[in-house]
Amino acid sequence: NFYQVHWHSPSENTINGVSYALEAHFVHQLDDPALHGTLHRLAVIGLLYELGTDSECNPTLDQFWNQFPLDKGVAQFTDAQFDFNAKLNDELAHGYYHWYGSLTTPPCTQGVSWNLLKRKEKVCQRQLDRLKQALTRTQNGIDFNNRVIQPLHHRVVTENTATSAQQRQANVETEASSAVSCGVKGGLAATAAAILARP
Repeated sequence: NFYQVHWHSPSENTINGVSYALEAHFVHQLDDPALHGTLHRLAVIGLLYELGTDSECNPTLDQFWNQFPLDKGVAQFTDAQFDFNAKLNDELAHGYYHWYGSLTTPPCTQGVSWNLLKRKEKVCQRQLDRLKQALTRTQNGIDFNNRVIQPLHHRVVTENTATSAQQRQANVETEASSAVSCGVKGGLAATAAAILARP
Protein backbone atom coordinates (compact mmCIF):
# COMPACT_ATOMS: atom_id res chain seq x y z
CA ASN A 1 0.00 0.00 0.00
CA PHE A 2 1.13 3.52 -0.78
CA TYR A 3 2.36 5.23 2.41
CA GLN A 4 4.07 8.52 1.55
CA VAL A 5 6.10 10.46 -0.99
CA HIS A 6 9.05 12.76 -0.41
CA TRP A 7 11.72 14.46 -2.50
CA HIS A 8 15.51 14.68 -2.25
CA SER A 9 17.74 17.24 -3.95
CA PRO A 10 20.13 16.46 -5.47
CA SER A 11 19.31 12.84 -6.31
CA GLU A 12 20.37 10.03 -4.00
CA ASN A 13 20.85 7.55 -6.83
CA THR A 14 23.02 7.82 -9.92
CA ILE A 15 22.87 5.95 -13.21
CA ASN A 16 26.30 5.25 -14.70
CA GLY A 17 27.71 7.96 -12.44
CA VAL A 18 25.21 10.64 -13.51
CA SER A 19 23.42 12.53 -10.73
CA TYR A 20 20.09 14.32 -11.19
CA ALA A 21 18.58 17.55 -9.89
CA LEU A 22 15.77 15.90 -7.94
CA GLU A 23 14.51 12.48 -6.89
CA ALA A 24 11.10 11.45 -5.57
CA HIS A 25 10.65 8.42 -3.31
CA PHE A 26 7.21 6.82 -3.32
CA VAL A 27 7.26 4.64 -0.20
CA HIS A 28 5.00 1.57 0.05
CA GLN A 29 4.52 -0.78 2.98
CA LEU A 30 2.64 -4.00 3.68
CA ASP A 31 -0.27 -3.48 6.04
CA ASP A 32 -0.06 -6.92 7.65
CA PRO A 33 0.86 -6.27 11.34
CA ALA A 34 2.54 -9.68 11.49
CA LEU A 35 5.13 -8.42 8.99
CA HIS A 36 6.01 -5.19 10.81
CA GLY A 37 9.70 -5.14 11.60
CA THR A 38 10.49 -7.89 9.09
CA LEU A 39 12.63 -7.68 5.97
CA HIS A 40 11.05 -6.77 2.65
CA ARG A 41 8.04 -5.08 4.25
CA LEU A 42 8.95 -1.79 2.56
CA ALA A 43 9.25 -0.95 -1.13
CA VAL A 44 10.32 2.35 -2.66
CA ILE A 45 9.77 3.52 -6.23
CA GLY A 46 12.29 6.21 -7.16
CA LEU A 47 11.68 8.83 -9.86
CA LEU A 48 14.54 10.98 -11.15
CA TYR A 49 14.08 14.52 -12.47
CA GLU A 50 16.34 16.21 -15.00
CA LEU A 51 16.80 19.97 -14.82
CA GLY A 52 14.82 21.52 -17.63
CA THR A 53 14.33 25.01 -18.98
CA ASP A 54 11.99 27.62 -17.49
CA SER A 55 9.29 26.41 -19.89
CA GLU A 56 9.69 22.80 -18.69
CA CYS A 57 8.37 23.22 -15.15
CA ASN A 58 6.65 20.06 -13.93
CA PRO A 59 2.87 20.67 -13.67
CA THR A 60 2.35 17.81 -11.21
CA LEU A 61 4.98 19.21 -8.84
CA ASP A 62 3.42 22.68 -9.08
CA GLN A 63 -0.05 21.35 -8.40
CA PHE A 64 1.13 19.22 -5.49
CA TRP A 65 3.77 21.43 -3.84
CA ASN A 66 1.55 24.52 -3.93
CA GLN A 67 -0.68 22.77 -1.36
CA PHE A 68 2.04 22.95 1.30
CA PRO A 69 3.45 25.91 3.25
CA LEU A 70 7.19 26.49 2.88
CA ASP A 71 7.87 26.41 6.62
CA LYS A 72 6.28 23.02 7.31
CA GLY A 73 8.44 19.99 6.56
CA VAL A 74 5.72 17.32 6.65
CA ALA A 75 2.05 17.65 5.79
CA GLN A 76 -0.89 15.37 5.16
CA PHE A 77 -2.84 15.58 1.94
CA THR A 78 -5.96 13.58 1.13
CA ASP A 79 -7.09 15.01 -2.21
CA ALA A 80 -8.11 12.13 -4.46
CA GLN A 81 -7.07 13.97 -7.65
CA PHE A 82 -3.49 12.73 -7.19
CA ASP A 83 -3.59 9.12 -8.35
CA PHE A 84 0.02 8.10 -7.85
CA ASN A 85 -0.76 4.39 -8.29
CA ALA A 86 -1.88 4.84 -11.90
CA LYS A 87 1.09 7.07 -12.66
CA LEU A 88 3.60 4.66 -11.12
CA ASN A 89 2.11 1.61 -12.87
CA ASP A 90 2.54 3.40 -16.19
CA GLU A 91 6.12 4.41 -15.37
CA LEU A 92 7.09 0.90 -14.17
CA ALA A 93 5.90 -0.51 -17.50
CA HIS A 94 8.67 1.51 -19.21
CA GLY A 95 11.40 -0.25 -17.24
CA TYR A 96 13.22 0.14 -13.94
CA TYR A 97 16.29 -0.89 -11.95
CA HIS A 98 15.78 -3.14 -8.91
CA TRP A 99 17.90 -3.97 -5.83
CA TYR A 100 17.56 -4.57 -2.10
CA GLY A 101 18.97 -1.81 0.06
CA SER A 102 18.05 0.49 2.92
CA LEU A 103 15.98 3.56 3.55
CA THR A 104 18.05 6.69 3.01
CA THR A 105 17.01 8.53 6.17
CA PRO A 106 17.59 7.47 9.78
CA PRO A 107 17.26 4.77 10.99
CA CYS A 108 18.17 3.54 7.45
CA THR A 109 16.11 0.37 7.74
CA GLN A 110 17.56 -2.51 5.68
CA GLY A 111 15.69 -4.97 3.47
CA VAL A 112 13.91 -2.36 1.34
CA SER A 113 12.91 -3.34 -2.19
CA TRP A 114 14.11 -0.47 -4.42
CA ASN A 115 12.71 0.18 -7.89
CA LEU A 116 14.29 3.12 -9.74
CA LEU A 117 12.28 4.16 -12.78
CA LYS A 118 14.13 4.39 -16.08
CA ARG A 119 11.92 7.18 -17.43
CA LYS A 120 12.74 10.57 -16.02
CA GLU A 121 10.72 13.74 -15.64
CA LYS A 122 11.67 17.41 -15.90
CA VAL A 123 11.91 19.95 -13.10
CA CYS A 124 12.67 23.65 -13.59
CA GLN A 125 14.95 25.87 -11.53
CA ARG A 126 11.97 27.74 -10.02
CA GLN A 127 10.67 24.47 -8.58
CA LEU A 128 14.08 23.46 -7.24
CA ASP A 129 14.40 26.90 -5.63
CA ARG A 130 11.04 26.41 -3.91
CA LEU A 131 12.19 23.08 -2.47
CA LYS A 132 15.51 24.56 -1.35
CA GLN A 133 13.65 27.44 0.30
CA ALA A 134 11.47 24.96 2.21
CA LEU A 135 14.51 22.91 3.20
CA THR A 136 16.38 26.01 4.39
CA ARG A 137 13.45 27.04 6.60
CA THR A 138 13.08 23.60 8.18
CA GLN A 139 16.73 22.48 8.37
CA ASN A 140 18.49 25.42 10.03
CA GLY A 141 19.69 26.93 6.75
CA ILE A 142 20.72 23.72 4.98
CA ASP A 143 19.26 23.64 1.45
CA PHE A 144 19.85 20.00 0.47
CA ASN A 145 18.57 16.71 1.87
CA ASN A 146 20.31 13.93 -0.02
CA ARG A 147 22.41 11.14 1.38
CA VAL A 148 25.74 10.74 -0.35
CA ILE A 149 26.29 7.87 -2.78
CA GLN A 150 27.31 4.65 -1.04
CA PRO A 151 29.12 1.60 -2.46
CA LEU A 152 27.10 -1.40 -3.66
CA HIS A 153 28.86 -3.90 -1.35
CA HIS A 154 28.40 -6.80 -3.81
CA ARG A 155 24.68 -6.23 -4.12
CA VAL A 156 23.17 -6.97 -7.51
CA VAL A 157 21.20 -4.36 -9.41
CA THR A 158 18.97 -5.80 -12.12
CA GLU A 159 17.56 -3.91 -15.07
CA ASN A 160 13.96 -4.65 -16.01
CA THR A 161 13.26 -3.45 -19.53
CA ALA A 162 9.98 -2.43 -21.06
CA THR A 163 10.34 -4.88 -23.94
CA SER A 164 11.63 -7.95 -22.15
CA ALA A 165 11.26 -9.81 -18.90
CA GLN A 166 14.94 -10.65 -19.19
CA GLN A 167 17.08 -9.21 -16.40
CA ARG A 168 20.74 -8.30 -16.53
CA GLN A 169 23.16 -6.71 -14.16
CA ALA A 170 23.33 -2.94 -14.68
CA ASN A 171 26.13 -0.50 -14.04
CA VAL A 172 24.16 1.51 -11.50
CA GLU A 173 25.64 3.06 -8.42
CA THR A 174 23.04 3.55 -5.78
CA GLU A 175 22.97 5.15 -2.41
CA ALA A 176 20.17 2.96 -1.18
CA SER A 177 22.09 -0.29 -1.65
CA SER A 178 24.56 0.61 1.03
CA ALA A 179 25.42 -1.72 3.84
CA VAL A 180 27.17 1.20 5.53
CA SER A 181 25.43 2.43 8.65
CA CYS A 182 23.38 5.55 8.22
CA GLY A 183 24.66 8.81 9.65
CA VAL A 184 23.11 12.22 9.98
CA LYS A 185 25.69 14.12 7.93
CA GLY A 186 24.48 14.16 4.35
CA GLY A 187 21.52 12.00 5.34
CA LEU A 188 19.14 14.55 6.76
CA ALA A 189 15.55 13.47 7.00
CA ALA A 190 13.48 14.49 4.01
CA THR A 191 11.82 17.56 5.40
CA ALA A 192 9.91 18.48 2.30
CA ALA A 193 7.94 15.26 2.61
CA ALA A 194 4.25 15.05 2.07
CA ILE A 195 2.48 12.21 3.81
CA LEU A 196 -0.58 11.19 1.89
CA ALA A 197 -3.44 9.43 3.60
CA ARG A 198 -5.69 7.21 1.58
CA PRO A 199 -9.38 7.73 2.46
